[in-house]
Amino acid sequence: MEKFVFGVGEDDRKRLLNFVDTLQRFLEQVVDNGEYFQPKFRDDYKKAWNELNPHFSALKDALQRADTHTLLAQGLLGTQLNLKLAVVNHFLNEFLLYGIEIIGGHKLLEKLLRIVSKLLANMASTVGTGLAIQSYTDFLVAMIKDDG
Repeated sequence: MEKFVFGVGEDDRKRLLNFVDTLQRFLEQVVDNGEYFQPKFRDDYKKAWNELNPHFSALKDALQRADTHTLLAQGLLGTQLNLKLAVVNHFLNEFLLYGIEIIGGHKLLEKLLRIVSKLLANMASTVGTGLAIQSYTDFLVAMIKDDG
């Protein structure tokens, strides 16, 4: 799997947009791979994935248009954003380093997707779009194959 970093950019708004772009690329690889999730849902989650592209674009557009004071008040700029992206990247690096192959590896993907979902919920409640991506991510968590 390629190396990902969430939230790269010269300013906080660009970091938010990069988060959305990186999440889209990351989820695409995870979904395409298919080895992480219960196979009986494979056709369904792949079809559902194909419907999400407009939601990523809508979230990015809303983040670009959002009032700076509103983003700041919701913890999506500055130190709050730094913390959130640092936590996401920590779990991402753990997952990329250890994958799902180790005992308990499925928990790494689960933690990563859960924290991503929290940030998506934060964004969606702030800008009014993105819930479809958050919901999809939540259901991916439920479909992660247990390695135990």
